[in-house]
Formats: sequence, structure tokens, C-alpha cells
Amino acid sequence: MDLIRNKKGVVFTVLAIVIAVFFTLMFSSKIEKPIDYKTELIEIRIGTLNSYMISFFDYTQGVSSISGYSALRGVIDDIHARNAYNLNFENQYLYCILTGNLTLSDTCPGMINRTLPYYLDTIRDMAEQELNIYSNYIINNITVTQVTDAFSIEIIVNLSLYVIDAYANISDTRIVTGSVSIDGIQDPLYMLEGDYNQSIKRTALRKKEGDWNYTDLQQLYANHEYRSYKDGISFINRIKGNFSPNLFGIESIVNHTHPIVLADYTFNDTMIDYLYWLNVTFECRTPVEVVEIDPAIIAPAGFQLDETHRLSFNISSIDVSITNGCPP
Repeated sequence: MDLIRNKKGVVFTVLAIVIAVFFTLMFSSKIEKPIDYKTELIEIRIGTLNSYMISFFDYTQGVSSISGYSALRGVIDDIHARNAYNLNFENQYLYCILTGNLTLSDTCPGMINRTLPYYLDTIRDMAEQELNIYSNYIINNITVTQVTDAFSIEIIVNLSLYVIDAYANISDTRIVTGSVSIDGIQDPLYMLEGDYNQSIKRTALRKKEGDWNYTDLQQLYANHEYRSYKDGISFINRIKGNFSPNLFGIESIVNHTHPIVLADYTFNDTMIDYLYWLNVTFECRTPVEVVEIDPAIIAPAGFQLDETHRLSFNISSIDVSITNGCPP
């Protein structure tokens, strides 16, 4: 909704400029012209050009997020169709934003009229039609990264804008960053390793490490929510099939009663998504069965955590039992 409001705000800004110029010209034509009236009109025109330039860069930031989100869904749809991780994610994702294709021959699903150039052409053409402002832009560089939040990625656009006018030629180059939320995007790990779909759902719990408890574990499990976790797998790495721990990692709790999970479950598994789906198993004493979690939410039988995550959720050793009858 914020992106839609930003886009509308830019349109209203442009319309406001048109109205302001119209009434300025109407007013100036009906009064006795002072000696410096031409200078004032030139200043107004240059101000209009500057306002347009500012609006253009603001608009770029907003639509880079819109186009980036559509492209991310397109990449995930392609992963689903091919049933394979995208090892070349960064290049294909950015190519999708710019062209609507993943490669020269492969289309990016859902990108018709959603590329970044499409949106930028729209505001450029509007300025030409409504304000007689002639401009051109060049996307010098575009990159994708994840350095601020575990639940979003950043689209960084290096853009130059050139405005050509009878009164002034102005230009500027700026770097604008659009944020793309991964909330609601399907998790490639479940899709490919688990063979069923689960969308990213960021938990409303905002806790730092050491403050989590087993009630929080219940919520994550019951609502299929994700939390950020420094040793988890980042969303970009989940797309690429790279399961190295990452500072911007995320994790969820696998539903151990799901039919697909039950068919593959062993007593050496932990229910942390990336550890479970990658078949990371533990010694007999390491997985622990949580026995005092509300059975209506997490059935005690069969639900296991590795020792690291037991401690992460502050679950006391008193509240667990060794699984599968393993010796003490």
C-alpha cells in the first residue's frame, strides 16, 4: 500500500505542477507586465524542471520496489516450474526487472508492463505530454543485495536523468534504493526439499536472542511463522540452494504431522526447517522431545528440537525427554 501511495503522490505532484504553471501563465497575461516578468517566468520554468527531476528520482525508488517484488515472484514461479534452485539468481533477477525476461530466451512470469523501464517511460512520457518537458534517463547500474533486514532485499539503482529545455538543460545522477519485502513469497526450501508450498510469514514477535521461550515456539509452529536467526539460511541463499549460515538468516518450524513429513521422519531429526529438509541428523541424545508444550498446539509425541534450538527457546532440560528410548 505504501508503494501505491508513493506512486499516486508522484502523479499528484506532477498534476500540481501543471496547474501551478497554468494559473501562473493565465495571471501573468491579464496584468500589466513588469520589466522583469520574463525573468520570473524563466525562474518558474526552471523550478518546474527541478521539481520534475526530484519527482523522477522519488518515483524511481517506489517503482523499483514494485517491479522488484513482481520479478521476485516471477523467479519463484520459474523455480517451481523447473523444480530446481536458481544458482544464477542475481543476474536473472535483475535481467527480469530490466527486460521482463530471465534470459535471452526465457521469459520471467508475470512481468508484462511491470519492468522498471516500463514505469520510468510512463512518467517520462507524462511529463512530455502534460508539461512539454523532454527528458531521457539511463540506468547505469542495478544490483540486488540483502544487508539491512532478514525479511527484505534491496534493489540499488544508479540512474542518470537528463532534462532538455529551451530555458535550461539540467542533469543529475543518483543512487536510489528500493526495498522488496519477501513476506508472502513462497519458500523455495519447502517447495523443492519438502515438495509442498509454504509462504514466508514474518512473525510479529520482535525478540532478540536469549528472550525467546516455548510459548513463542508454539506461535511459530501453529501459525507457520518465520523468525530471523543469525545461523539460519537467508532467503537469497534459499533461492540459490546455498545453505551456509547467514547473518540475515531466517527459520521456521516444520509441521511434524504433515503427511509428507511423517513419511520421512526419523528420531534423529529436528523440526527446524533447513536442518530437517537437508537431512541434518543428530546423535541419539541430541534431539530432544518437548513434553510440556500444549498438546492442542504441538503434539508431544514426535516433536523434536536439536539441543541448540532447545536452548535458543529457553526450554529447560526438565521439560524434555530423550527420544526413542535411547539410553541416558
